[in-house]
Amino acid sequence: MPNFEQDLTETEPPTPVGGGNTLGSDGVSEPTELITGQRTPASAAARMLELAAVTADTLVTDARKEAESLVTGAQARADAILEDSRTEADQVAAELARTKQEQAADLDRERASARAELGEEKAALEAQIATLREMERHHRSQMRQQLTEHLSMLDATLPEPLAGFAD
Repeated sequence: MPNFEQDLTETEPPTPVGGGNTLGSDGVSEPTELITGQRTPASAAARMLELAAVTADTLVTDARKEAESLVTGAQARADAILEDSRTEADQVAAELARTKQEQAADLDRERASARAELGEEKAALEAQIATLREMERHHRSQMRQQLTEHLSMLDATLPEPLAGFAD
């Protein structure tokens, strides 16, 4: 750090920069900065202030760049997460649709199988009903025949009714 209290005898005589005065922005003549071998406390403070401003600007610029980089990285990660989520959601939806189709196909097969079993059972029951009806007709026919035979036998074995009982 510069020593501001150095002896003035060690300084070199001031040398004007640019040969003297310059015109300011308002058109008024302003003295030019003198270059000396030794900096004065005011010029050292100004230089330090200038360095601080440059450092601050650099730090702000670096911070903005880092912030932009972080935002860009975060946005890229967010986009990647969103894309992954959408891809996973599409896969889950496709899997769900496939599972639904498989379940519907399984249900259709089970229905068809149940209908076929019921159809077979119905046919078996109808055949059994037909057999039972045939057996019923046959038994009725046999009973009629036996009753007719018994009545005929009764008619043949019974004596003629007596004349006295007849009226």
